[in-house]
Amino acid sequence: MDMKESTLMQVQYVTAIAAVVLVTLHLLMQGVLVPYYKAIDFQQVLSVYRSWVDGALLEILLVVVVVHGFNGLRTILLEWRQSAPWTRRVNWASLLMTAGVVIYGTRTVVLAVTGVVS
Repeated sequence: MDMKESTLMQVQYVTAIAAVVLVTLHLLMQGVLVPYYKAIDFQQVLSVYRSWVDGALLEILLVVVVVHGFNGLRTILLEWRQSAPWTRRVNWASLLMTAGVVIYGTRTVVLAVTGVVS
């Protein structure tokens, strides 16, 4: 995993902008267009997941926020301590944690979309 730091910072900026747009859209769809008391109802949440468009939006939001968060944490840890072994460990740990959270979140979306959860 030898990406240039400038490339990783560009990823950070792009995911920040994408997160602002996607979170705003998500809040509009779930907190403004649907009354809040309905938006947090379990059956309403499942119906959102079962819509392929909304499910895809939630999946994209998941990936963007997780990549942004773990890349930011990686940056903080690399500023805290600097050495080649530390950098290598932090980069791999960030990559593995990002993959793990995205996989688990995707599992949740897939289970809801396919109707396994009811």
